[in-house]
Amino acid sequence: MLEEIELKGVDKKIYKEVLDNGLEIIIIPNEKTSKKKNYYFNYGTYYGALNNEFVPFSSTKMTKFPSGIAHFLEHKMFENEDGESTFDLFAKTGSYVNAYTSYKTTCYIVTGNKKMEENLEYLLTFVNTPYFTLENVKKEQGIILEEVNMNKDNPDYLAYITLSKNLYKNLPYNIPVLGNEKSIMEITKEKLYTCYNTFYRPNNMFLVVGGAVDPNRVVNTVVNTLKRFKVVPSKGIKKKEYKESVKVVKEYEEIKAPIKIEKLVIGYKMTRGSFPIRNNVLLNLYLNMIISLCFGASSLFREMTRKRHLVSKSGYYFQDLGDIITFTVEADCINMDIYLKELDKYLTNLDVLEDDLERLKKVWIASEVIKTDYADTLVDNIVDDLINYHKIVTNYVDLIKSINITTMKEIIKTLDFSNRALVKVIPDN
Repeated sequence: MLEEIELKGVDKKIYKEVLDNGLEIIIIPNEKTSKKKNYYFNYGTYYGALNNEFVPFSSTKMTKFPSGIAHFLEHKMFENEDGESTFDLFAKTGSYVNAYTSYKTTCYIVTGNKKMEENLEYLLTFVNTPYFTLENVKKEQGIILEEVNMNKDNPDYLAYITLSKNLYKNLPYNIPVLGNEKSIMEITKEKLYTCYNTFYRPNNMFLVVGGAVDPNRVVNTVVNTLKRFKVVPSKGIKKKEYKESVKVVKEYEEIKAPIKIEKLVIGYKMTRGSFPIRNNVLLNLYLNMIISLCFGASSLFREMTRKRHLVSKSGYYFQDLGDIITFTVEADCINMDIYLKELDKYLTNLDVLEDDLERLKKVWIASEVIKTDYADTLVDNIVDDLINYHKIVTNYVDLIKSINITTMKEIIKTLDFSNRALVKVIPDN
């Protein structure tokens, strides 16, 4: 039975159905795109690069798997026993298919404007019919090893992975999503099937559909398609839990690369429990507002670094990792020493004005309303909610309205920038 859910404050209704096998289906019909017939699917599993140690389906023993196997599995899902390319199947209807693996999830996406039900059936079919052989696994090992070796020459990737190793001691965020040369060569078809059979279970997956779609037709297509496969729900997946120290692993590292402009990445590590807000959604809104107000395009700090020609580009973001919260700075530096000095001074005196906060809240609320016109944006946002919170957040407008300057200042006081890992990438000449 379809459940109607209201996204509060934006005059938008979405629909949810949980099948008997546990698959969660969220449907976002968008009447404004009905003439173009555009649609967007995201079919995902809660399985990513973090999940390398777990109890496999039909087993009782905690087992360790090679890092990078989730990403490897994503690549091999496009392999068909009859040899026909999955990409060609979708291209025949003028649609587009792709996939991505993150630390927390693997997602398969399709966009198109014709034959919605046929393409939804294609998507469900290829994700539910794995085909791994000794030969196609060996071939893929060569392809991914090339990708790994290409990254070794990428200064941005080099800086990012070095920072991750220096920032995290136990959390698998210190291992690349792709894995490494050794781990990739340890992947076998048997290990791929074990990972697939453990995590690609309907009650560990979701399907989010948006655009010019009829909710009932979507559900009927899914039910009728999945009848052809033995999609049995799991009884719960036991994964290894990691206890991460707040202390960084290594405070400073300098590496050389063939670059002209120096690169700087800094990771600041903090404990989640020290913040005054328990609601993860609300805390993440506050932290992202701090980014916009203090480091956004119109911020005083961004303007100062631009006028003084300290950086050519820079980025700032928070990550919520459960018990740990990190703040990361990335910058291509024209004058690294002065930039670092100014950054330290700015972080020490970080502040937000109430007028600026109220102005930003209005912008964000307007943005929430505008998003309802774009099915792909809404699908992506709901997928993010499912990955981060395992639920649909329906009250973003109310949460934004509740943000206030008093709590904002308390959160800013809680931010601890003393515990950091810093990586410099300098020219090798």
